Amino acid sequence: MVAGKKRLTLDVDASLQQRLKVVAASRGVSMREYCETAIERELARDEEGEVRKPQFGPEVIERLMEIRARPPGGGIFEGDSTDFIREARESR
Repeated sequence: MVAGKKRLTLDVDASLQQRLKVVAASRGVSMREYCETAIERELARDEEGEVRKPQFGPEVIERLMEIRARPPGGGIFEGDSTDFIREARESR
């Protein structure tokens, strides 16, 4: 391996691998070269801010905090959650 390089292994579907092989060959480059170029292009787009980042305003954060504070089913649990978990494990 060339100094300064890191190995990256990707598991892809057979159909994607076949498409990659055909397109890379038609361009006269290896699959590795094709993938490196594609990754570089996408990273450059992301780094330039072309990909929209999700915007969370205070209203969304407040709503998420309300949902998080509510127990499932709308009920109120009395006691410590670790006790519930321990009891469930012991009953198995």
